[in-house]
Amino acid sequence: MARIEKYKEDAYNCLHCRLCTFTWMWPTKPGVWPEGSFQPTCPSGEKFKFEAYFGGGKSWVARSILERRVDFSDPALVDILFACPTCGSCEQQCTLQEPKVGYKHRMIALIEALRADCVKAGSGLPGKQKAFGIHIGKEHNPYMELHKDRLAWLPSNVKLPKNSETVYFTGCTSAYRQKELAKATVDVFQKLGVDFTILRDEWCCGSPLLRTGQWETSWVSAKDVAQHNIEEARKAGAKKIVTTCAGCYRMWKRDYREEEYSDVLKTTHNFEVLHTTELLESLMKSGEIKFKKPVKMRVTYHDPCHLGRHVGVYDSPRNVLKSIPGIELVEMPRARENAWCCGSGGGVKSGYPDWAVEIAGERLKEAEKLGVEAIVSACPFCWRNLNDAMSKFGSKLKMYDVIELLNQAMT
Repeated sequence: MARIEKYKEDAYNCLHCRLCTFTWMWPTKPGVWPEGSFQPTCPSGEKFKFEAYFGGGKSWVARSILERRVDFSDPALVDILFACPTCGSCEQQCTLQEPKVGYKHRMIALIEALRADCVKAGSGLPGKQKAFGIHIGKEHNPYMELHKDRLAWLPSNVKLPKNSETVYFTGCTSAYRQKELAKATVDVFQKLGVDFTILRDEWCCGSPLLRTGQWETSWVSAKDVAQHNIEEARKAGAKKIVTTCAGCYRMWKRDYREEEYSDVLKTTHNFEVLHTTELLESLMKSGEIKFKKPVKMRVTYHDPCHLGRHVGVYDSPRNVLKSIPGIELVEMPRARENAWCCGSGGGVKSGYPDWAVEIAGERLKEAEKLGVEAIVSACPFCWRNLNDAMSKFGSKLKMYDVIELLNQAMT
């Protein structure tokens, strides 16, 4: 049975009202937005200006496939299905969300099901997405870096126990690309006296495979990596999984144990899963965080889609930021549930790298209007793509993660 059969109700319930294409902005600072205006919310729809690229349009594409009026051999479908960061804004804006009766329009799951069926039919996977399977199968990361170097970022003077109730799940991007975030996390944890360890044989969380429809490949499956990581955490005596990566956080928090992908991953666990900002917020409230100096900076915060819309964590990063002496936090008009995506998620950074940076460029314009010095986020993938945009467009903004600024104030 095709995967999209599971989401047939979602495809046919779409009213095609087009409310998923914009968000309403209340009057904000004069000159930032027109007072009380509708603002774009869908990166792929705004880029390609064709109905099929918006959330509602994809629902209708799904109907056409279910009714056998279109099949996955149509080359136009590849960009429609894969040139989408699956940011969840369409799902957020959808008026079919009815918590009182328990109905939720599963737009992201529908898109990922379409991708899985497309890949199974032998189509899809633009750009470097095609290499995810072999890379994760051979070296357990999508960057094709050597698995033996996964902990090369860890300072030699840091000695961690083999077992601990708290496991810091580093993630591939922090381990191989944004290593400074991993170092800052370990530094902060040690300053706070957090008893933790790192998995000696950590694998990719599986997000690149799951998000791009590569649930079963010739080299590895999403189930393989999920089951491996859970078993490694159990062997380490873990009760709590903490991660700085929003993508890894969603995998551990939702995908590893919720019904949505239980038939794909065949996993479950009872670990408490926390983003680093959630752990830091609890330590802040208990008075365990002591600052040594102010970090005088006017900043704005960018909500990672996997942390915000996908899981609902909005306050913890902001509360930690606002606790840092000297930090002035100014919100962007499109924030929290209505935040504009950084552009890197859903495989877009690998499949459409230039466009990913273009999406981030739109976010930079929004931040620059506020007169801030830096954008702060809570995800190494957002950090990377927004920083790439700053370099490409010559922006004077600087890029930080919450953990970096906290570490500065504690040093």
